[in-house]
Amino acid sequence: MKAVRFHEHGEPSVLRYEEAPEPKIGPAEVLVRVRACALNHLDMQVRRGQFGRSPHLPHILGADIAGVVEQVGTLITHVKPGD
Repeated sequence: MKAVRFHEHGEPSVLRYEEAPEPKIGPAEVLVRVRACALNHLDMQVRRGQFGRSPHLPHILGADIAGVVEQVGTLITHVKPGD
């Protein structure tokens, strides 16, 4: 899959559009194919390293998303692929 990620904290120039591994879901997780993503002030603070705790790097920004459910874990009953 393609993703915009950063491998180190800094200004927008640290962002890279690159190939990333497909995520593997657990039994209580849902995999969503992102169709739209919003970036907010929290994302900018994370990218700059100003959030307080550093995410595992490389990191994909964008906690606010809209998309289509691709896969559901075995414990998920409230959504299904295609939702």
